[in-house]
Amino acid sequence: MNKLRQSFRRKKDVYVPESSRPHQWQTDEEAVRSGKCSFAVKYLGHVEVEESRGMHICEGAVKRLKTSLEVQTLPPVS
Repeated sequence: MNKLRQSFRRKKDVYVPESSRPHQWQTDEEAVRSGKCSFAVKYLGHVEVEESRGMHICEGAVKRLKTSLEVQTLPPVS
């Protein structure tokens, strides 16, 4: 009975992130290929990493940079 009830339920739409939608970044690709793109960035510093690939490596490096910036901006304790 449970399977029958589930078959009548409305199926949930599968979530597709914005970055995975080709129509969203088609103009960006054209701009990059023609050399007419610019990105506003904030330089955080530099960190040495053991490997040069992988999201977990990048995330760890950014986390270390952000924590080092927070330590630098803390007011002195008196």
